[in-house]
Amino acid sequence: MKVVIVGGGFCGVSVAKKLDRSPDIETVLIDQKEYFEYYPNLHKIITKPAYLKKLQVPYNSILKNTTILTEKVLTITSKYVKTQQQKILYDYLVIATGIDYPILLENTQNVHVLKNGSDALEIAKKIQQSTHLLIVGGGVIGTEIAGEIITKHSTKKVTFVHSHQHLIERTSSDAWEYAEEFLTKNGVTFYFSEKIISQKEGVFLTNYNHHIFADLCIFCTGIQPNPSFMHGFEQECYSKQKFLVVNKHLQLKGYPHIFVGGDINDVDIEKTGHNAKVQGKNIAKNIINIHKEKPLEPFKKPHPIIIIGLGDLRGIIYLKRVIVGLMIPGIIKWFIEKLTIIGLKKRW
Repeated sequence: MKVVIVGGGFCGVSVAKKLDRSPDIETVLIDQKEYFEYYPNLHKIITKPAYLKKLQVPYNSILKNTTILTEKVLTITSKYVKTQQQKILYDYLVIATGIDYPILLENTQNVHVLKNGSDALEIAKKIQQSTHLLIVGGGVIGTEIAGEIITKHSTKKVTFVHSHQHLIERTSSDAWEYAEEFLTKNGVTFYFSEKIISQKEGVFLTNYNHHIFADLCIFCTGIQPNPSFMHGFEQECYSKQKFLVVNKHLQLKGYPHIFVGGDINDVDIEKTGHNAKVQGKNIAKNIINIHKEKPLEPFKKPHPIIIIGLGDLRGIIYLKRVIVGLMIPGIIKWFIEKLTIIGLKKRW
């Protein structure tokens, strides 16, 4: 059996590590990077660039028997994966490519997104050169970026534009009230229920005609699936938002030999690294079950948990509506990072 995994994030590397232990399964992992990157703490890099090395683990230090291809995937069909250099046939496929972070502006000068370590390093460099910073989008990523900047660069002017009435609105009033109060006390200016619609020479215009000067803008407005590499699949495979539709076993609709995990599938769940990892473990288990001619196991959603850092020492834990705002969230967030990295490096 030959299994090809496209994407080496939380989901993809979880599948690969599990299958790597099965000598009778040929596994191929394809990713443009040579390393796994722990993206939940990438916001730390924008104020401490050297920290990036702690968040990266080379795939060849994680996987012993898996073939690792550092290439860009151009096309995925129901029979093969085509990269810039070769065509790879497969028996089973795992699509774990993640999603895009769109910039919804025509003029993107001095506008950045935080998707990977390279983005974080570029933002870090720009922060040092900037005095007025604009964050667009008040979800988890935007809130964590704001918390990181104001606790490390107190002289920077930070402005927040968010299209909803509150930050991190998918949590609860206790969570957003704590985040908003903390950021406000540290000098952040908010424009709620507004959107940035244009930029001209460093002046950003909202839909309510507010003009905001910023020499650096970080866009955190949400995620956008981009399955443009999929060729020859029926329309039923895509949701209205272009996520890939899966069944209860995380198999692509109509294609039982293709599994889809992580951010790009249509499972109604928070798009977090933890949830992607849990999906990866379920996919790996089912591939092994198929190989052993055992029944498949349905994916069970884990209990929702969100940990939001506000600098190193403060933050929010949202677990069954329990909110903690003191040092505990920061410690737990750091501890999870360390456990994840150690667990990856431990092969067997």
